[in-house]
Amino acid sequence: MTSAKNYKDKKVLPLVERLKEVVKALTIKCVQLAEQVKKLTAKTAGQQEQINRLTDKVMEQRNKIDRLEEKAADLERLERYFGKEQVQSVVEQSKDLERAEKANMRPKRAFEMSR
Repeated sequence: MTSAKNYKDKKVLPLVERLKEVVKALTIKCVQLAEQVKKLTAKTAGQQEQINRLTDKVMEQRNKIDRLEEKAADLERLERYFGKEQVQSVVEQSKDLERAEKANMRPKRAFEMSR
């Protein structure tokens, strides 16, 4: 039979030391995991913000596409009513007018003024 002191020294104390090491390792792992959770939560929040921003951008683009499709439909209606050539002629005249107005609005450069 072993004495209580001998049992304590050979069995209990080594077991307690191993348990301390296990608790220490688990505590360290828990702290590491808590930090990882914090980082991942921040990353998730950033990604959610980006998703919201991109969703808004998609909605804006969808609205723009809808407006452009409506304008295309209106142009087709005009082409059916007036004829494609006449509508195209009016569009080209309008573009030419815009270009001429833009050229007149452009500030003159010094070398252009001396001509």
